[in-house]
Amino acid sequence: MPGSWAFPSPTFALCNTYLKTILCLAPAFILNHLLMAFVRNDGNPGLAMRAMTIGSLANIVLDYLFLYPLGMGIFGAAIATGIAALISIGLSLLHVLSDRCHLRLVRWRPSARSLARIASGGLSAFVTELSSGVVLVVFNRLILDAAGTVGVAAYGVVANLALMVLAVMNGIAHGVQPLISRAHGRGDGPAAARLYAKGVRLTVAIGAGVFAAAFLFAPTLAGWFNSAADPQLQSLAQGGLRLYFAGFFFVGGNYLTAAYCSASEQPRRAFGIALFRGCVGITGAACLLAALFGMTGIWLAFPAVELLTLLLCRLPHRERVSGFCADGEQA
Repeated sequence: MPGSWAFPSPTFALCNTYLKTILCLAPAFILNHLLMAFVRNDGNPGLAMRAMTIGSLANIVLDYLFLYPLGMGIFGAAIATGIAALISIGLSLLHVLSDRCHLRLVRWRPSARSLARIASGGLSAFVTELSSGVVLVVFNRLILDAAGTVGVAAYGVVANLALMVLAVMNGIAHGVQPLISRAHGRGDGPAAARLYAKGVRLTVAIGAGVFAAAFLFAPTLAGWFNSAADPQLQSLAQGGLRLYFAGFFFVGGNYLTAAYCSASEQPRRAFGIALFRGCVGITGAACLLAALFGMTGIWLAFPAVELLTLLLCRLPHRERVSGFCADGEQA
């Protein structure tokens, strides 16, 4: 029922099994992301990409194998995800154990200051990942009240398609970040700004193409997820795609700005961007626009917040890039 948080017992049991298994495998996921970051920054981005791609494809194959031929159910799906992470780890270790690797274990005495500096560079990425769960809960709750379970199903259609585009934008940001960091480290501010500008142009072009595809082919895209041909689901998903995907004009620039700030030792600015667009701004906008315009307002919350974030965060200028001190403040 709209407004109810109760889950049917079969659904709760499935979620309980999946979450317990996934959380037990969390160390493998963390190590996988850590290793790929080190490999990418150590001059072997090709291997990092192959590790991610092969691991993801293995996840798809193993999901099918464990769910259907072996009949392992939701537990099998969780195990497949864990095995995929281990495969990616194994591929990343090919670099770590090779002669090309410049990574070395050294004695290090941790201090609060050094730990804070290490953690600060990843705060924006942490908030971005954390906020996706928060936004999912908030949107589902609002949509459940506005349009019931069919509305939640329509949001699932839009969110799943949007997730693929966000992964592309995130990949571009992660790919350009070490290049910006290297340019910043050698004091070449103009080069860092050029890399940032090229990344923004690429994400804007991709965003425009994605929006055009979503606007023109919304019925087809929604139909992929609507095998029962539910007219209400079809209508909600089509409208949602055409409104929600307008945000992809702006989201890439925000990803790039946060990545730029992290790479050029401006962690507070990167954290502020990620916190506003990923958690505070989007939840506030969704609640406000849902109260004013119902489902239309919920769909518009994403593009509205991405546009507002783009307007609020000053884009880095070439003449300002070279003027940052080691602590990230302008000289």
